[in-house]
Amino acid sequence: MNRFNLCVGGGASRSLKAFTLAEVLITLAIIGVVAALTIPSVVTNYKNQETATRLKKTFATLANTTNLAIKDHGPIVGWDLGDTNQSGEQAAEFADKYVVPYLRVIKHCGISTEEGCWYSDDSLPRTLNNTLGLIVANKHPRYILSDGTLVAMFLVKNATSKRIDIYVDVNGFKKPNILGKDIFTFRYSLITNNQPSGKFTMICKKVFEENITNEANGCQLGSDGAYCTCFVQKAGWKIPSRKEYVDMGGNPAKYPW
Repeated sequence: MNRFNLCVGGGASRSLKAFTLAEVLITLAIIGVVAALTIPSVVTNYKNQETATRLKKTFATLANTTNLAIKDHGPIVGWDLGDTNQSGEQAAEFADKYVVPYLRVIKHCGISTEEGCWYSDDSLPRTLNNTLGLIVANKHPRYILSDGTLVAMFLVKNATSKRIDIYVDVNGFKKPNILGKDIFTFRYSLITNNQPSGKFTMICKKVFEENITNEANGCQLGSDGAYCTCFVQKAGWKIPSRKEYVDMGGNPAKYPW
């Protein structure tokens, strides 16, 4: 420290201390390093919290929609999915009867290839999102809700199952547009394993009853992320920490967030 003598009153003096320029620069450098280390983590935590909050709200909206539709149309197990497997048209008919009337939809694209309801091909990652890219090409119905959430319906019918899978992007067209990051999945299940199921839920059954390392339908780095919705819900509607993810059966080396 530099010391300066300052005269006070009748000639008495006292010594004052001040920082040197070098000391100030060192302090600023330390602050900069700390900020560089902590700010990215703070931003990530904020974005994760915002994502989880939006997801919880979307789930509550769809659950309420489902309850209203049940009052009008009876139990889900009896809802009509049609007799053929023309997925786009039948998914649109299902949505227009059982879902859309109870939602605040500000843009209704249905099965048209109209732009502005889903992503363009160049806005999606080239890997792990084939289903998302095919939604427009295969004419699956799409909608935009009043809060900006993107919704797409995907019909799945085979020898043992009949269901509608719902893809929602909770932050609209903003990046990253990746399953498990900002796109999450729900399901209207009518028949599962040839048994009536009749429920609206998150797509998560296989994760907690079978093997989380299922590459096609898991929630891990390198999977398509379809089951990540369930992890967020199981963690109390927040993006789970690595420890929470591992406690739920996840592979620590493949933590997806």
